[in-house]
Amino acid sequence: MSAAESYAWHRQLIAENEAQYDPRVALRILRGARMSAFEYIDLLAARRQWITRVEARLQGFDAALSPTVPITAPPIASVLQDDAEFFRVNTLLLRNTAVVNMLDGCGISLPCHTPDQLPVGLMLWHAALHDDAVLDTALQLEAVLRAANR
Repeated sequence: MSAAESYAWHRQLIAENEAQYDPRVALRILRGARMSAFEYIDLLAARRQWITRVEARLQGFDAALSPTVPITAPPIASVLQDDAEFFRVNTLLLRNTAVVNMLDGCGISLPCHTPDQLPVGLMLWHAALHDDAVLDTALQLEAVLRAANR
């Protein structure tokens, strides 16, 4: 969805100023030109069904928990010159939060590493319009995590 939507927004700008775009960003945007209208409409319908199913499963819970990202951040040098490695890592770094975005949900990431570790986050999330419950839960969990990581 994001490729089609970003292409719709940027198509004129990128046609006139592609050299001013980061090449990796431009590549991702231009992929949206290949999606047909029926594919996008089918995707919207599937998304709506998925949101409905997830909202039903989350009923009665203040929030769901998941890792914010599935990996720790790699050294920047490992992705700077290698496009394949950049896109592999970028996909992983966006994967978990993108799911919540696709669900039109809300979420927050709390640091949960010890001082001697690379930073990692614990994501609390829920469906749309559950911001208050997620934030209230995050405040409580933040105190627990802080005490546990001293």
